[in-house]
Amino acid sequence: MVVTIKKIGMGKTYQVTKEDSVLNSAIKPAFAENNLGLVLSADKNYVPYLAVTLQSIFDNAAAGYNYDILIFDDGITDCQKSLLKDMAKKNCSVRYINVKELLKEIDTTLFQARGIWSVATFYRLFIPKIMKSYDKVLYLDCDVLVKDSLVDLLHLDLADKQIAAVPDYMTFSPKLEKVKRHMDEIGVKDYRKYFNAGVVLFRPDKIDYERFKESFLNILRNKKLSFLDQDVLNIIFENRSCLIDLGWNYQYNLLHDYPELQKDKDLALTETQARIIHYTSSYKPWSYPDYPHAAEWWMAARRTPFYEEIIYKNTRTSNILLRNLVCRWRLIGRFMLLKLLRVITFGRTNRKIDKSYNEIKKQVSSVKRVLN
Repeated sequence: MVVTIKKIGMGKTYQVTKEDSVLNSAIKPAFAENNLGLVLSADKNYVPYLAVTLQSIFDNAAAGYNYDILIFDDGITDCQKSLLKDMAKKNCSVRYINVKELLKEIDTTLFQARGIWSVATFYRLFIPKIMKSYDKVLYLDCDVLVKDSLVDLLHLDLADKQIAAVPDYMTFSPKLEKVKRHMDEIGVKDYRKYFNAGVVLFRPDKIDYERFKESFLNILRNKKLSFLDQDVLNIIFENRSCLIDLGWNYQYNLLHDYPELQKDKDLALTETQARIIHYTSSYKPWSYPDYPHAAEWWMAARRTPFYEEIIYKNTRTSNILLRNLVCRWRLIGRFMLLKLLRVITFGRTNRKIDKSYNEIKKQVSSVKRVLN
């Protein structure tokens, strides 16, 4: 079997044999010197937003360093890769890693999409396997905007810790009882150590992947997790993680959800001096352009070849919602009919009905959110 890994920005394509694939060997750094390892994960539906994050990295890339970007690929099309290729700078390498190859060795039913999260969110758990040739690797969600060269972050001294991350915004919540209850449920002893997994600095060469894999699979089998792989990482690395400055992962809904914290001068300063803005929660800048820091995101989006697609997708979504609001009783009637048909049909017909039911269910939920 041959695995193709495309290296964009350097103008090369590598052919990798099965023996050298991600199943049996670690990916090697793209550059011999000043190599900064970055990992992102996306499917074809999220590529326009991935592009904005990449654009922000390219915009702030330091001239004396090389940016070694690996994208865990969950079905990105050749056309999309071609558009991303045109964005890259000379000191930036972009490679695509087919993570589905790794899924063959585990029970993939444990990876379940939910809410705003796709299955691709779990792929960061493979970093200690794929990237074990790297001293440090920075994982970034695709809903972040980078405003810094990232050199200082990737050069942080973590001492004996295996990862570094920023405290999750909910640890600042005035309603700490709910937060502590969640920590008790998943087995995290100190809520103050709970970090956000949207920006994580890994030390892959210090992590025993086989032990790590055994741990995360056991957790996924036996625990009910509200925040999926973020909970997994917090459970495993609670005493092996280093908390770093909030500016490296400023979760933009922090002050929006907890306006009383605006009186905190340190948090207010973090907002103005954020080096990475993370658009946490379901209120993304492409859906809510009037929210804080959305304008910065849109300025980067304009410089990508996906700008028009982003506008079209979100305008179409708004139009569908408007139509459903006007015809909501017809929508609800169709939803109830499909709900009944799911129970009384079988086989291929049932699968088709189930697919339609799930699509309509999402539309009904959107309507209810607006009306409530």
